[in-house]
Amino acid sequence: MSSIFRTRPIRRRTALAGLSAGAVAGLAACSNSGESKNGGQSSDQDGAAKSPSENPKQSSEWTSADASLVEMTDATLNPEAEGKTVTTPRFPQARNLTQATEVVRNRLLREAHWEDIEKVDIKASILAAAQDVLGVAVLGSLGSDDVNVPCTIWYDARKKQSFAPAALIEAAKWGDFAKTVHDAAGEAKLDANAVDQALIEKSAPYGNGPAMAFSPEGKLVLAFRAGAAGDEPARLVVDAEAFLSDFGKLAKDASANPAQFTGEPSEELEHFTPASHAAEAMDSPNRPSDGSEGSGAAASDGGGSDASQGGGDPTQVPEPTEGGAVRPSTAIGYDVFLERCIALTYDDGPGARTPELLETYKNAKAAATFFEMGNSVQEHRKTSLMVAAAGQEIGNHSMTHPDLKRKSRERVEKEVNKNSDLLAEATGFEPLLFRPPYGSHNETADEIIAARGMAIVQWNVDTLDWKTKDTAKTIETTVEGAEKYTEPIALMHDIHDATIDAAEQILSQLADGGYIPVTVSELTLNTGGVEAGHAYCTGTGIEQSGFNCKG
Repeated sequence: MSSIFRTRPIRRRTALAGLSAGAVAGLAACSNSGESKNGGQSSDQDGAAKSPSENPKQSSEWTSADASLVEMTDATLNPEAEGKTVTTPRFPQARNLTQATEVVRNRLLREAHWEDIEKVDIKASILAAAQDVLGVAVLGSLGSDDVNVPCTIWYDARKKQSFAPAALIEAAKWGDFAKTVHDAAGEAKLDANAVDQALIEKSAPYGNGPAMAFSPEGKLVLAFRAGAAGDEPARLVVDAEAFLSDFGKLAKDASANPAQFTGEPSEELEHFTPASHAAEAMDSPNRPSDGSEGSGAAASDGGGSDASQGGGDPTQVPEPTEGGAVRPSTAIGYDVFLERCIALTYDDGPGARTPELLETYKNAKAAATFFEMGNSVQEHRKTSLMVAAAGQEIGNHSMTHPDLKRKSRERVEKEVNKNSDLLAEATGFEPLLFRPPYGSHNETADEIIAARGMAIVQWNVDTLDWKTKDTAKTIETTVEGAEKYTEPIALMHDIHDATIDAAEQILSQLADGGYIPVTVSELTLNTGGVEAGHAYCTGTGIEQSGFNCKG
């Protein structure tokens, strides 16, 4: 298999004594309190030892905001998934942030599944809140040795868009910021070269890039997972005031002075305009940038101001280098303008062989979205939970697979709502995506689907696997669809043997071609995400039209 599906192996460590209560429980999972009995040292929440001689003002704690400042609900994995304790928030007034949080959560669950880790603990906390900003920390504790993966997500309400923590730093000032971090790593006796490398990687859990948030004193705290800056988890505290983007300054203020988040921003800003053609790398609103004109400057503020520094080819996206001046992508996970992504989706299941399909995806370190039908869920309830616990995405595909356009409002409500209730009961996660049977829907169905908080997901690669039941044709159609379309969504069914048999070759051939199988939410997250009641046939980086695909 291609390396595009591989992450750096998780390095386990011996749990350190003296972890604080805040390191282990509750929404305070991302802050440290109390002192260790371990030789007079204290530990922050990811286990990195802190010398008692450190300046106490250089706290490595992150701020936290009172949960009452933000309207949110919990999504908690069904505790029948033994060994897995998972709760993340949903934000009715910030759907894209909900999508981002669940993308990160599911990636953590997949990482555990890929590595055969049975013990998983995923929690979240609110780092910052204000009119225009929300900051969320997601902490994944994977394995009996407590291998912690810190993740932070920053939401700009003005753009209705979530960003990786690199967006806190102005692109034109990234080089100076990277040098400051390098020097701080050396002073902390960390592997400064490893820190340089981690700083330009995707942020965890998609890579070794650090989580970033602010301390109560206003310093920027970078948290590295084990293996990124050395064998142990590590934290660095730097004064980043001179390097913050405009959005970073808002985030810092929201951290120091949390206020009510209402979902009504001070102004509305455009994140990007969907392309009417095959997307080019330079169309990415999150592309790497050194802040110079044409080199990702539009992303210099997480999609904000331009800065003319000169240099570089204005038609090419610059490449981040260790210790260099190019800020990495501000996308969470995959940037569909820079990476070849395809959302593989399966309808009508779960089926008798869905567990086998999950094993195939595990071996390939790949992702998919399963649109499950109520009748099938009732027959294979444990498999639905298995899909969710493995970090694969689940959507609603109605109870009994009728043509919703031809049914009464009462029947459509039953088909939609009963299956959402069933999936929530089986997995703990109420679905946020809906696929109409046959792709058929009308305005009445859309209203009912929207009222339940779901976006409508269609497709543009139809394998016709239900009709041909031909493994070779299913492989061929899927791979050709990946090559033909930009940000494609492929339709298959996990109730057919031929489709299950096709999966291994589909994933292998896609990997050979440099394609990355992702969930629908991963495909759409960084270009606005998907809205409840809206219909999509492809990723949201592409302009769509027509009732079925208007976005």
